[in-house]
Amino acid sequence: MGLTANTEMELIDAGLVEFYEGHVAEYRDIAQRSYEFAEANVLPTGLPVRPDDVAVHIVPALEIDEDLREFLAGKKLRQKFWYRRFADLILDRLWEEIRALHGGSGGSAS
Repeated sequence: MGLTANTEMELIDAGLVEFYEGHVAEYRDIAQRSYEFAEANVLPTGLPVRPDDVAVHIVPALEIDEDLREFLAGKKLRQKFWYRRFADLILDRLWEEIRALHGGSGGSAS
């Protein structure tokens, strides 16, 4: 799916971009672990790891992340789609960095 301009605007309005910027290290770790898991499963197929391959593994980690859960509850953002949108934001911001750590084995973020 990836991060669209409209989704990024909604994340900005909800305060989630600012929240992300205050927790980059935590979400970098989650993204890194999720990338490694996706890579182990996707590379044997001969296909590149793509952002959406990783996002499906980030979402469950975000759903139990206490800081994010508290933030969303405080903003009354109870819909499940916020976790996927936040995962897309994380990957949009960190994709090139994570790919580089793995020798560029993933596709482009676009």
